[in-house]
Amino acid sequence: MVEPLEDTVARADKAREELSSLLTQLSAERQAVKTATAEAHEAIQGLRTAIREAKEEMRQSSKAEARKHLARQMRAAADVLARDT
Repeated sequence: MVEPLEDTVARADKAREELSSLLTQLSAERQAVKTATAEAHEAIQGLRTAIREAKEEMRQSSKAEARKHLARQMRAAADVLARDT
């Protein structure tokens, strides 16, 4: 049995419309993925910056604590020396 030409053309048009719709959907999804990837990259950069800043704050805090500890030790040593003399 042979399909009439009009039916074949109608099926082809329908298939083309479906493919066009899928292509449009895929393009939109691709753009959404690109946007999400860019946002994730920005978030990662922000986290890296925050980590760097936190490490620097910890380093500065450690330095301050070390200075306080050294000052206490020096005061204690000065007290010992003052008592000995």
